[in-house]
Amino acid sequence: MLNRQRLGAIFLFAGIILYGIIHIAAVIHVPLVTVWSTRWGRYLEAVSETGGWVGFVMALLLFVTGLVLLLTVLMADFPKGTMMQEIRERNREFDEQYGNNIRNS
Repeated sequence: MLNRQRLGAIFLFAGIILYGIIHIAAVIHVPLVTVWSTRWGRYLEAVSETGGWVGFVMALLLFVTGLVLLLTVLMADFPKGTMMQEIRERNREFDEQYGNNIRNS
């Protein structure tokens, strides 16, 4: 079974590749778009005319899903609460070693 990190990377890159394919098809079709002003613009009109909405939405979903999976793996590796505890400990050590010298000067 694939772990989250590999699955996230696969989804992320699949979304990028699929978006690239849809983008190339839409850009090739943009000069043929006859509508000058649409609600969403000429690019998305070209995506619509080439029938790329399903692929466009699928690419975005794959990209976002892959990104979320990768970020959850990265966030799980972060130390939980230990950073603030370590800062407090270092602050206490500093105060013990240099606190009297700073206060007396």
